[in-house]
Amino acid sequence: MRGKILLIVFMSAFFLGGCSLVPKKSALEINSYPVAKVYVDGKEVGMTPYRNRTLVPGEVEIKLVTNDKLWLKKIKLQNNINTVIDWEFGKTDEESGGYILYLEKTGDKNKAGLMINTNPDKTTITIDNEIKGLAPMRISDIDAGDKHLALSFPNYKTIDIFMKSINGYQLVVDASLAEDKTNIIEEEAEIKSTDLSTSIATTKIKIKETETGWLKVREASSSASKEITRVNPGETYSLLEEQTDWYKIDLGNGKNGWISIKYGEKSE
Repeated sequence: MRGKILLIVFMSAFFLGGCSLVPKKSALEINSYPVAKVYVDGKEVGMTPYRNRTLVPGEVEIKLVTNDKLWLKKIKLQNNINTVIDWEFGKTDEESGGYILYLEKTGDKNKAGLMINTNPDKTTITIDNEIKGLAPMRISDIDAGDKHLALSFPNYKTIDIFMKSINGYQLVVDASLAEDKTNIIEEEAEIKSTDLSTSIATTKIKIKETETGWLKVREASSSASKEITRVNPGETYSLLEEQTDWYKIDLGNGKNGWISIKYGEKSE
């Protein structure tokens, strides 16, 4: 499924701010994988990643086009708010997914809220590794600050969003999960694996120190691939596969991802 003024997600959403004397403006940030052409109300405006902070608040039609795939949706831009769209094109519409995220005022300056709608319904909502319930769901107060939101459903790809909740506002997430048809293929491959793969499975990877204090885990063995989560220096994970410059590690709970070999140290 895969702007940094005030970081809300790794594909960010931020509150613009302003006073009544400043003309009304909205911001829009669009990320996609692979790269796509961006159309706003039928007009081509650029390529992803796309950012514009000077749009007029109100309803607009957004269209993303890449190769033979298309994503089209009408959204309402909020005044002084950045709306984020993150979309990953799969081989089919069913295997494509992503989310739209924005803030809206609640009138309660002491609480930070969260509203989540998903397709399919009854998607499991996890915040900072704690299961909160099933979508659709509204949480009146999740406390202000950095959060890790995970949306999961059997046989669908999990959506991970790194976000920042703000008192006086409600984060709104509208997500569509992509079908994951790779599980069966991967399970068959594991059954047919050789003694070498068994040996690899017993090998551990310890995360080395990084410049940022954390390390990105990507969906594929490429620096252009979508970030799915982050791990911390000193943590240890089982090695699932090794390629030139990349380790595939077991993240637990049926999830895995790729890290740069530069930041991983093997141990038995």
